[in-house]
Amino acid sequence: MLKSLKRIYIGALLSGVMGVSAFAADYELPDEVTISASHAAFQKAMEEVNIPGGLIAVYQNGKILHIKPFGLANVELDVPVKEDSVFEIGSISKQFTTAAVMMLAEEGKLALDDPISKYLGNLPGEWTPVTIRQLMLHQSGIPDYEEIRSYDVYRFRLTPEEVIKIAHSRPMDFAPGTGFNYSNTGYFLLSMIVEQVEAKPLRDVLKVRIFDPLGMNQTRFADPAAIIKHRVEGYWENKVGDLINRNPTEYSSTLGAGGLLTSAADMAKWDAALNGDALLSAKWKEEMWTSGKLPDGTDTFYGYGWDVEPYDANHKARSHSGQVGGFSAFYVRFPDEGISFMMFINRYQARGIWKATREMINTFLHIQKAE
Repeated sequence: MLKSLKRIYIGALLSGVMGVSAFAADYELPDEVTISASHAAFQKAMEEVNIPGGLIAVYQNGKILHIKPFGLANVELDVPVKEDSVFEIGSISKQFTTAAVMMLAEEGKLALDDPISKYLGNLPGEWTPVTIRQLMLHQSGIPDYEEIRSYDVYRFRLTPEEVIKIAHSRPMDFAPGTGFNYSNTGYFLLSMIVEQVEAKPLRDVLKVRIFDPLGMNQTRFADPAAIIKHRVEGYWENKVGDLINRNPTEYSSTLGAGGLLTSAADMAKWDAALNGDALLSAKWKEEMWTSGKLPDGTDTFYGYGWDVEPYDANHKARSHSGQVGGFSAFYVRFPDEGISFMMFINRYQARGIWKATREMINTFLHIQKAE
């Protein structure tokens, strides 16, 4: 979820791709030799940056075209990653929160331009004019509580009041609607608004409205105390580069900003739902994937819970990365080609894997390196 790292990762994945696309109208996977070479390169990159395990999946119209597990889900017990392994996804959670908000808007239960003070009481005075839309687009000016307290903030079971107090300990970053600053506080507040409108916890809203209807049986909040089948263990490095167990994230301190875990198969079901109108109509999906703009016309390349920056000159993309203690993930959809790519790893702050991830994506997009 880290704001500063998020833009680094997205920039690494969505820039510098200057090759030539050979994408056909009827998609075909690369040949086995090419796929095996890309697997080997990804495995090598994992080893170089001390990543225990990972998994990649390629989807077309919600179906899994290719899936490949790598390494270990649990280092101490020597348990391998499997195709049904469950990983935490950090800020990719935001798109599910976004979908819940959009569904409520479509039903007329809220409006995106409503002030958040219509649904939430006891807010700092300078926050009251902020709108739901501004929270979703990261244009609220409300400071990011993670940026203030660092990742350690997620180790503790926080109440909403405590999250608000932390974020309010710093002045507004800018007047609402006048700038862009990635803020997990905004999506925590959106979670609270959904809970207020639906009169139930966000975990129940997402389960009833999204996960159960789509059959996403492995997707839920990552409660560290719960017994969750096929859950992967998360890791990070200490100061001398040794692999250590991560401090688990308390989902009460993240809510819809970054608290979910899921599997490759469940993300395929989510991918399929985004192609149809089962959850959201075309109108609301178009809104969701429309880039925000600042008053001076600057394009932020961020929609509503989604990065919408093009992958390269030839490929539109809708994507999001996720980083949370012990895990990193990346999900990207290529709407014109009809394929999507999902990457999970069980290491936090593993920057060296992003180049290999981009190269893996290029392989499945049939992008050849420029000579």
